Amino acid sequence: MKVIVIAVLSANGKIARFGSSEIDWSSKDDLEWFKKKTKEIGIVVCGRKTFETFRGPLKDRMNIVMTRNPNKGRSENLIYTSDPPKQIIHFAEELGYSYLAIIGGREIFTLFMNENLVDELYLTYEPIFIDGIDLLDVSKDIKLNLLNIEMLGADFVVHYRVQK
Repeated sequence: MKVIVIAVLSANGKIARFGSSEIDWSSKDDLEWFKKKTKEIGIVVCGRKTFETFRGPLKDRMNIVMTRNPNKGRSENLIYTSDPPKQIIHFAEELGYSYLAIIGGREIFTLFMNENLVDELYLTYEPIFIDGIDLLDVSKDIKLNLLNIEMLGADFVVHYRVQK
């Protein structure tokens, strides 16, 4: 199982404005790239606050929402869970997935990264500076290897592999 972080960042490394988990500053190019990449992977994990910014479960993808209150129900492509990251990875493997996309927010990125579970990152950089929330809070140095840079109009996606 390959665990992949997918995030959009401002030029100064912020994933959202303070007080708002909405990403109203992301480009159409990034949204299209995100949709294509996450459909390719087939399964996404996010926190409750990130999920609440969507209009519902992302179509054509299994949606796993990490929450302290997992009793919100379940549907064909939506699962709420309070399971820790390793159990979520195991569950995704049991469902037959080879990749798992972690799509936000900061607390979820931090959980997976600090447990050394992330293999790769796709970070889209938008040409804007905002006052906001950092991508994650690391508890140690994490070295990355650059794999690719893809231009998306005025944006670009940087693909990294985490050195383990």
